[in-house]
Order: sequence, then C-alpha cells, then structure tokens
Amino acid sequence: EKEARKLALAGGAGKDAEISLTGSDLLTMMENNSEQKPFRVIIKGDVFGSITSVSDSLRMIDTGGQVAVEVVGSGVGDITESDILLAGGPNVIIYGFNVNMSASIKRLALAQGVSVRLFTIIYELLDDAKEEMSRLIAPEVKETEQGELAIRGVFRLTSDLAIVGGEMLEGRVKKEYIARAMRKKEIIGEAIVINVQREKRDVPEAVPPEMCGLSLKTNGKRLKLEIGDRLVFLTREIQEVKL
Repeated sequence: EKEARKLALAGGAGKDAEISLTGSDLLTMMENNSEQKPFRVIIKGDVFGSITSVSDSLRMIDTGGQVAVEVVGSGVGDITESDILLAGGPNVIIYGFNVNMSASIKRLALAQGVSVRLFTIIYELLDDAKEEMSRLIAPEVKETEQGELAIRGVFRLTSDLAIVGGEMLEGRVKKEYIARAMRKKEIIGEAIVINVQREKRDVPEAVPPEMCGLSLKTNGKRLKLEIGDRLVFLTREIQEVKL
C-alpha cells in the first residue's frame, strides 16, 4: 500500500497514476484493503454535549467498513499536558472543539510529535477527519482493457521472459502494458510488455491488423503459452480514496 501511494504521487503529482501492477500486487492491495484500520482520536470540548456530538459524527462517517473510529480519551476543557501524554505520539490525533491550547502545551505537543487540531465549526472538524481517514484506506485499483492479440508463434519461454508473435485483434499494445494470458475463458497468468517489434524493428505500439512480436517479463514464473492463446492488454490505475 505504501509503495502504491509513492508511485501514485511520483507518477501523477498527487493525481491518479497509471502503473503496471501485477496480479500479485493487486491481490496484496485487495488484502490490505479488506483490513479495518483504526482511527484513534482524543476529543476535548467546551461542554459534554460537544464531545458527544463530535464523537457520534466521527463514527457516522462512511468509510465502507474500512476505518474504525477509536476514541481513546475525552474530556471537557482546554488541551492539557495529560492529553498530550495520553496521545503519546503521531498515531493519535487530538481534536479540540471550542477549546484552546496554551503556548507551553503547543511546545509539548510539538516535542512529542502529537497532532492537535482545534475547531469551532463541526463541519470543518469532520472534513479534516475525513481527509485523515482517507489516508488510512488502501487506494482503489481501476483496470482498463487496451487491446487484444492472438498468439501465432511461441519462440521462448523461461521463468522470467516470454517471447511470442501474434496478430493484433483490437485496440493497441505498448511497452509497460499488462498482458493477461487467456486460454479460451481461463486466465493463465500475467506479464509486463517490455518490448514491441514489427518486422524485427522496435516500435512504440502495434494495432490491428498488424502482426508483431512481444517480449514479456514474467516475474519469475514461467508463462506456459501456446499458439491460439490470447493476450488481453490492460492498464491499471491506483486512485486515492476521498471520503
């Protein structure tokens, strides 16, 4: 999940990024996505009713069951030293509603690496919480088909490389596309396109009705391709979740 976020930021400057995620990468992200993440907070308010309102509102934020709000502490009044010590570091956020924090407590929070957020409008507090919860949710993966090829020749199959030739049936194929190998309706495996050739010359892409040769990186697992199999070319995008 961390690596996927890094790739998203590097490739899209904060926007959705197109990357070559393998099937195992996707499975890992799906498993991460299924684990409920804790969102730990301490709530301080001017009156008890404010604390209850903030706490209930946080728990009502819809995260699709992926984030659980854990209120580890609460109380009426300004932010105190005991609140900072209870938070104990960056994994707990202190939310203050209609309360204040002295300069000395600010310095203590900074020294302890504790994030304290003060608000007077509950919707602004909830927007901040949604942003933080979004960071805990694994990115979503969008898969888009780009083209399809029928294999007419199999020239080399090793544990990390497959070299095949075939006829483009639709769409296009480019370097770094994911190639999903299909035998009738069965998925045989996946690989990454690392080279496209036409008439023994490297080309940026191939389209129908062209014949082309492809070099595929198979990530340590032999891809048992046969003449007549198909390659479906895909791109996958990781998209940051926004609540």
